[in-house]
Amino acid sequence: MHSNKVKEISLIGILAAVNIASRIYLQFLPNIKPVTSIIIISVMLFGLGFGVKLSVVTTVVSNLFLGMGTWTFFQILAWVVICLITQFLMDFLKKIHKEPKLFPMAIFSFFMGYVFGIVVSLEQLMLGGPSLYIVYYMAGLLFDTFHAVGNFCFYLICAPILMKVLKKESERIRLKQD
Repeated sequence: MHSNKVKEISLIGILAAVNIASRIYLQFLPNIKPVTSIIIISVMLFGLGFGVKLSVVTTVVSNLFLGMGTWTFFQILAWVVICLITQFLMDFLKKIHKEPKLFPMAIFSFFMGYVFGIVVSLEQLMLGGPSLYIVYYMAGLLFDTFHAVGNFCFYLICAPILMKVLKKESERIRLKQD
């Protein structure tokens, strides 16, 4: 049990470091980062709890560098919603005895870029009501499209690598938890 927690913390640290570095060093690319794809892959490999923890660490630490504000909560919420949707999809695929395939999951990752934008924009709903939310969301739709396209591309790049590198670790941790 103790060994699994250490491995989990270590893996979260490594993946969060990649996410944090990408958010900081790719700032010049609007919304084009591997973060969402890596979070989706982490849920696929390690489950919902792992993905949520990775989302929180990634957001809080990277926002210490990029700027902390009320949006931080909504970014965490957006990635947690993506974790929940991913886990729901994985549970469904498991029930029908299907393995997630690379290209369909890249398309899923694409759509999660829009989910992220919808959830993050909820901050404006709370601040200014439905009309501000709609205007804010529509103004950010191009950036959500950048996020979606980035997710698609990063998923196609990251999934084969991370699945290969982390699959054995995922099986070891799950075997000991069962």
